This record gives sequence, C-alpha cells and structure tokens, in this order.
Amino acid sequence: MTDIHNIKTKLETCNYDLYYGSFKALSDITLKIPEKQVTAIIGPSGCGKSTFLRTFNRMNDLIPNVRTEGTAKMDDQDIFEMDVVALRQYVGMVFQRPNPFPKSIYENVAYGPRVNGERNRKVLDEVVETSLRGAALWDEVKDDLQKSALSISGGQQQRLCIARCLAVEPEVILMDEPASSLDPIATLRIEELIRRLKEKYTIVIVTHNMQQAARVSDFTTFLYTDESRTGQLMEFGATRDIFTNPTKKVTEDYITGRFG
Repeated sequence: MTDIHNIKTKLETCNYDLYYGSFKALSDITLKIPEKQVTAIIGPSGCGKSTFLRTFNRMNDLIPNVRTEGTAKMDDQDIFEMDVVALRQYVGMVFQRPNPFPKSIYENVAYGPRVNGERNRKVLDEVVETSLRGAALWDEVKDDLQKSALSISGGQQQRLCIARCLAVEPEVILMDEPASSLDPIATLRIEELIRRLKEKYTIVIVTHNMQQAARVSDFTTFLYTDESRTGQLMEFGATRDIFTNPTKKVTEDYITGRFG
C-alpha cells in the first residue's frame, strides 16, 4: 500500500477558505497532495470539488468577487504570490468537455510552445510528436496532423487536449471530470492514460464516478457539504482505505450510493 508519509508533497492547502462574495464555498481545507500520484476529489454535487481544483491554477481569479483565506502552495511556494502565467505553465488543466481550438491537430499542440516564443519548426515538430505520444494519440493522427481538431472523435479530442497540456511541460495536471462526456471505450482510454501519466506528473482529478476514482487514483479526497452548502474536507487517505474502510459514516454512505 502507498504510504503518503514517504512521498513528497506537491500541492497543499492549510486552513483554506474560499468565498463567492459573502457566500463561503469552501471552509478550512487542510490537505497535502502527493507528488507523481493520482489524487481523486469526490463528493456530492455542489460541495466545491471543481472550485477547490481550480485553486491550484488560480482559475477562480477569473470569477468576480472571489476571495480566499488561508494558504495554497505548490512546492512550498505560495500560489497566490506566483506569477499567474508562470503558474499555469506548471499547472495544466483538462476540462469536462473537450475544448480543442478550431485549428489543425498540429497547431493545437504547438500553440503553447509558440505562445512561449518557440519558432523553430524542427523543435515544434518534436514537441508535437512527443506530446501526442504522451497522450497516446500519435499513432492515430500522425498522418493527419493538418486535419481540423474538430473533425476527430470526442475521445480523441480529449486526448488532444491532454497533449496540448503536455506540450508546455507542466508538473501538475488538473482534470475536471475528463471522461464525463465520453463513451465507455473512450473513457477507458483516458483512464489508462491517467495511470501512465502519473509516472511523470502529479494528477488531481475531480470525478462523480466512484468506480473511476477507485480504478485510477492512489489517494482520495472526500468533500462534503451540509445544509450550509459550504464544502468541507471530510476524509483523505489512500484510495483503498477510503473505499474499503472509511473512518466516517458519511463517507461510507456516499461511496455506497446512499446519497449523492
């Protein structure tokens, strides 16, 4: 069994609160997310899973009247004191629905390196191939790189979005229900990819699918909200422990489908 105490912490929050105006969406979340592991965030709708995930690349900054208290760190650096553009190079994100640019497959992957100033075609070619291989997509599209990214299947589009994320060499990949809009076969491909990517990247995934969390994650975070609608951390631990021997009844009730 994986012991979190023997793994370096990559991301962490301490006494972390988040407010939308006067509404407290997250309350007092203290959590350490281990490096090069897959950490799943589970919990009922409205408990703040996606809001918490977006803390780590500061996507919540884009929402008016959001404020935070407490700390959020990556590699012991305060995330809110980092340059946000640099932060988002280190922390990539894959969204619920595939969102390729209306460009070619090649240009989707080359986009990030180009924005960062890379102009050498040979270097871009290498980045595109390496990233598509990393996303388990190269063999399917290598002869169609100039084809529109919007013309390939939904599962391929999602893997292309992962390749686009890999192209800027992040250290962390955030995934917000990355397979929720995909069919079972495409979902399986994404899950296989997640397991492989953790060899190089720290991955945090929000999922409503308990079986998916059990299959792909090493650690699981259970967020819960009561009548206050404020998200709270109820339990965190090795996924095997959370799913077979949770310490709190509310965790057991959620995992076994008694509510949610």
